[in-house]
Amino acid sequence: MLTTGGTIASMPGGSGLNISGAMSGESLLERVALPEPDLLDVEVRSILQKPSNAISLVDLVEMSRHCERLAKDPDINGIVVTHGTDTLEETAHFLDVTLALSHCALVVTGSQRAPHDEGTDAFRNLANAITVAADSRLAGLGATVVFNECIYAARQVRKLNSYQVNGFGAPGGGQLGYVDGPRVHLAQLPLRMPLLPLGESLPRVDILPAYLDASPELVEASVASGARGLVIDGLGRGHVPPGWLASIENAIKAGITVLVVSSCQEGPVNFSYEFPGSLASLVSLGALVVPDQSARKARLNLAVMLSTPFQDGKEGMARWFQHALSRP
Repeated sequence: MLTTGGTIASMPGGSGLNISGAMSGESLLERVALPEPDLLDVEVRSILQKPSNAISLVDLVEMSRHCERLAKDPDINGIVVTHGTDTLEETAHFLDVTLALSHCALVVTGSQRAPHDEGTDAFRNLANAITVAADSRLAGLGATVVFNECIYAARQVRKLNSYQVNGFGAPGGGQLGYVDGPRVHLAQLPLRMPLLPLGESLPRVDILPAYLDASPELVEASVASGARGLVIDGLGRGHVPPGWLASIENAIKAGITVLVVSSCQEGPVNFSYEFPGSLASLVSLGALVVPDQSARKARLNLAVMLSTPFQDGKEGMARWFQHALSRP
């Protein structure tokens, strides 16, 4: 059990607000009622104590390296990472695309309510996550998220509610299964994405949201301030305001890798239209299409790709996205 902070490890502060990450992992685990405690040996390690809005790219690399070492230990059946919910889906996805996890389960969980709040989901979510991580069927499935008694694939899970206990879902994919006390039920298995080699550090990749009459200066500012990659969180099927085209073209000519995703919760980008600012016009400039993935996850994919010399460069990246996200 690796603790990183978040609401699940919060304690009340003097102002009446919660202090995220103030509770130790040992204190949290002491209050968890495991369904079959005699069958489990849980070791707690604190690797971070912070709210998840403060998780950095450096933290992600360290987490991946830490989990990689644990996953290679034949005596370890599963890893549970406790995490704040704001960026939980990003960390889970990052671990999924950078770790083989061939013989070890990895489950990420958190809570919407602090441990001291009435009706807290902290202890139930943690107990369920440990139960799932200990299930031998989860080994080899990649990173999963357990929340509100549901099991989700890391590649599809998203935070859908800011405060209710049913905070997570998988739009367009659904849950893998559920956990009910000691019983883990799997209704479907995830299709894992090909692993990406992780370099020593992650370069900066910016997300640029497209919206009605958005200024192209957003693109120009990102490039001028040092971003090595851009993810366009496009309108509908992957569109941007027409005034963005010149700035995007200049960015691509300057060697910036540009991805295009849809800001919609469900449905892929697609070559459905021909007009200035359409997906077709962006691809004609050299942008890469990313179907069926959120901007936050596409950003991490691209950052990992740029952390090492990627095989076949931009063409290899394009093939990876098409194969990883569109294969039957």
